[in-house]
Amino acid sequence: MSLPPIGRRAFVAEAAGGLLLCTLAGKEFRLDEPADVEKLASDLPVPPKVAAARASGGAEAVLAQSGGTNEYWIQAEQVKWDIVPKGRDEMMGKQVKGKTKFKAYAYRAYAPDFSEPLGPAKVPGPLLEANVGETITVHFRNKTPTPVTMHPHGVMYSVDMDGAYKGKYTDPGGFVEKGDEVTYVWEAIPEAKGAWIYHDHGPMDPLPLYKGLLGPMIIRDPGEPQPDRDFFVAFHSFQPAATGLNQPFYCVNGRAYAGNTPSFKAAVGDDVAFHVYALDDYFHTFHIHGHRWADSSGRIVDNVTTGPGDLVTVRFTEDNPGRWFYHCHVFSHLHQGMNGWYIVD
Repeated sequence: MSLPPIGRRAFVAEAAGGLLLCTLAGKEFRLDEPADVEKLASDLPVPPKVAAARASGGAEAVLAQSGGTNEYWIQAEQVKWDIVPKGRDEMMGKQVKGKTKFKAYAYRAYAPDFSEPLGPAKVPGPLLEANVGETITVHFRNKTPTPVTMHPHGVMYSVDMDGAYKGKYTDPGGFVEKGDEVTYVWEAIPEAKGAWIYHDHGPMDPLPLYKGLLGPMIIRDPGEPQPDRDFFVAFHSFQPAATGLNQPFYCVNGRAYAGNTPSFKAAVGDDVAFHVYALDDYFHTFHIHGHRWADSSGRIVDNVTTGPGDLVTVRFTEDNPGRWFYHCHVFSHLHQGMNGWYIVD
């Protein structure tokens, strides 16, 4: 007896059937159902250290700075975000049905003292950069309705620069309420060389991250040759719990489906680096058609897996011109938007 055919929509729905039941602020919510992050945050108690810092003017300890300083002014804010701005899946040549716009959270870079924005609010947030031996100083201001933070991976910092909520042990940087500012100081020690991520790790974690509070960071060694092309690739998802939409979208840098996701461009002979990171509840794989590279063990591969909070750097010399397809090889993710073009001249 033959089985009835399964449609694409049914396939991805079945594949996502293991949706997680999450706990946030002591309350449970499902990823496949809208969650009101503002309501969930409304009765959060202010941690003792945060209240004390506010009363005293918010003095903070910082690391000793041995090298140059890379200073950033970053604001978390709400932004009207279209996950599929062109309304089409260019790979399949079809319209993407249903609503695709929602109120996202985004990190936005500003000129010194928050005097003016340096560009639009985007998902992911701006790239933070430093050389080995330097310091990253982030002046962070929250304009979202809920307490949020910036938490870095890879760099060195003192415990009060963690940007993480820890209940009654929370430092001021782990609970930044609307309108408040903190300064984070992170050190680019030699062991921090490479690409990393930052994201919200506040009391409403993970919903603000699911709404867009994530971004890349890189620590370079100026004594080493740098790539001709540095691409930062976030594999993440916008789930109904964060968007209020009736379907999930599996995204590359805040967008879903080829033609909406980034089209990365290089030329034959270029030294190319893709820095691929995952920030949601799923494992993803990064695959580029027609290309291969050596992994950390020296094995030649064309597909690499990255889990939540992981980042992997793929580097190769470009030798194959054409319009190539890149995507996550988890097929339900691929067919719900986690794909795009890599164009080589």
